[in-house]
Amino acid sequence: MIKGFICERTGERLAFEDCLECARTRVNRKLDCPFDEAAIQGMIFHQQVKKDISVTMISGCHRGVFITRHYDYYVYPSQAYWAFRGQIAHTILEESEIHSDAIKEKKFVKEWQGIKISGTPDLIIPSQKVLKDYKTSKSVPSYLDKDGRIKAYENHRVQLNLYRWLIPHQIDTMEVIYFSMEETLICPVEIWPEQATRKTTMTVDRYLEENLVPLEMALASETMPPYQRNWSCDAYCDVREICFRELKKEITAARLRVVKPKNDKTKEGVKDGKDSGPEKGRTDAAA
Repeated sequence: MIKGFICERTGERLAFEDCLECARTRVNRKLDCPFDEAAIQGMIFHQQVKKDISVTMISGCHRGVFITRHYDYYVYPSQAYWAFRGQIAHTILEESEIHSDAIKEKKFVKEWQGIKISGTPDLIIPSQKVLKDYKTSKSVPSYLDKDGRIKAYENHRVQLNLYRWLIPHQIDTMEVIYFSMEETLICPVEIWPEQATRKTTMTVDRYLEENLVPLEMALASETMPPYQRNWSCDAYCDVREICFRELKKEITAARLRVVKPKNDKTKEGVKDGKDSGPEKGRTDAAA
């Protein structure tokens, strides 16, 4: 569970309230800290502990989810800034009144095979049957789909399809709207079919079977999920140091595991390096 921030200047581990007080009283200005109290407060708010299994967790790194729940850790404010930046865009969205029937950042909960799943879509417009998600990113996507259109990032496509299953509204159109420092981009997202017609076809049931079930089992049994490198490992993971530390332990344990070489197996009829000879009561003729 996250406990606080690591000071950007001194490396000291601080409780959230102590870091906020340092910024509020302007002590951090003497250290040339780049974060003021409003930014610190916003980043603290984003670090709320979630006890249920959310759409974001299912489509993200399961090992990271496990570590955040079972290990105490601290992060640098600069590590938390990317999420805070996205929060700013969501705040602007909340304050806008463009659609009279808009449902903005409302939490929904639904069960799949007895497992509760929660999710908070950014924007639902029921009258238009539209579902939207807003993302801030360093750069907008550039990969093209089979029709020559730019595709949303894979984990974002997954999130929208799970949101569509989660909410009690008919949705015919899904979009991810990206904001970078230089441009904005609208990416339509293809809706998964209800039933798979081919082995490669993704459906909600198939995705949850392959991803929700292992995550729920890992959390219930308190067993660390295996390491799988993904897009968040380098710059967007708050617990990568713990992850890599535990991975080294796992690799070391695997190397030290005693495995008998094949040529050490006791051959049939040989004991302690001596031929045991024919079984008692049997002759060569009988053998």
